[in-house]
Amino acid sequence: MAGTRDVAGRRYAAAVLEIARQERNLDSWVEAVEGLEALTSQPAFVAGLQGDGMTDERFQAIVRRVVPGVTPVQLNLFRLLRRKARLGLGPDIASFFRELVDEERGIARALVTSAVALEPDRRAALERRLAEQTGRQVTVETQVDPSILGGLIVRIGDRLVDGSTRARLRALRAQLERPAL
Repeated sequence: MAGTRDVAGRRYAAAVLEIARQERNLDSWVEAVEGLEALTSQPAFVAGLQGDGMTDERFQAIVRRVVPGVTPVQLNLFRLLRRKARLGLGPDIASFFRELVDEERGIARALVTSAVALEPDRRAALERRLAEQTGRQVTVETQVDPSILGGLIVRIGDRLVDGSTRARLRALRAQLERPAL
């Protein structure tokens, strides 16, 4: 689940998905976009790849090392982003592309926050329960935040269910602070 992302990354990701559909080669494009993300994950990497001393031949050689099975069309995406000085969008493109691929495959990603790490069997049970509720395959990503005290906070897309102890205590406090009628 991503923070602030450049909307231009979504446009590129949507275009890449359309090409992948036309080529019937989604898995290869997933690999290429993961390579793009790796190449552009650090501002210093982007600066080096877009620097004046970087020739197109050298750039292509680097891309081929990172993505050994890169196709000519995929390589053209990398070259286009470099030519337009848009390599910095790589992580955003990858993030949006993963979301679009998940949607294409009927997979929902859930971010689950708990006060303590979830045991594997509890995580699997949670995935099954969320799949039943959403009617989609669900992949759970977990994070630990002791400040929630207990319970779970579940985010799937733009839906948020806060079942944390902290939220319950806040609600109880608000109820107790309201004047009696």
